[in-house]
Amino acid sequence: MADATFDGANLYITLPNIGSFDTQTNIYSAWKEWIALSDNAKYPPAFDTTGGDSVGSGQEVAPYFFCRNDLGWRIKMPSADGEIVISGNLFPRSSSTDLFEATSGFDAFVRLEVSTRAVVVETGVSGLTAAESAILLAASTFDPTTDLLETGETYQEALRLIRAEAAGKLAVSGSTVSIRDANDSKNRIVATVDSAGNRSSVVTDGS
Repeated sequence: MADATFDGANLYITLPNIGSFDTQTNIYSAWKEWIALSDNAKYPPAFDTTGGDSVGSGQEVAPYFFCRNDLGWRIKMPSADGEIVISGNLFPRSSSTDLFEATSGFDAFVRLEVSTRAVVVETGVSGLTAAESAILLAASTFDPTTDLLETGETYQEALRLIRAEAAGKLAVSGSTVSIRDANDSKNRIVATVDSAGNRSSVVTDGS
């Protein structure tokens, strides 16, 4: 997979295409190489990091990468339609400022896959309760590709169906309505409707 590119003058980190990106390899390390070129170090830093500390037994705290959106950096989507998967612990430095920016005329959407190797430490009387710890642990192991939202339907599949319903191409043939996926390669939703538009049967494909 190609690395991200950087525009220091406009504070853009651009993903070159849809597909999968590793935060450390394709984004953070690519930035480190970029700032070593010419005078790119004059621009505000795009990232800061934490983690990587040993916790014994050959294990270490998972690295976290914070994009400095508080300094104006944004991750720009490619000029393409489809899904982008970013693996690794990528977070915005400012939660109140948008991290991702769409490219006009294209419909790309991002799925962040966060590492489950994070270490959570409770300290003092203000630490988490056992119930809160259980909730946090469940969240840290959440996998949208396998965890079910409803019987037989994962969160990832449900999101694809929602995306199709909201923005997919639609075709009507008699009493059949078909809604396409982002790449226009398959029908996500096929419904049979009556004269009033009520659905009498629905077949979905979130794969």
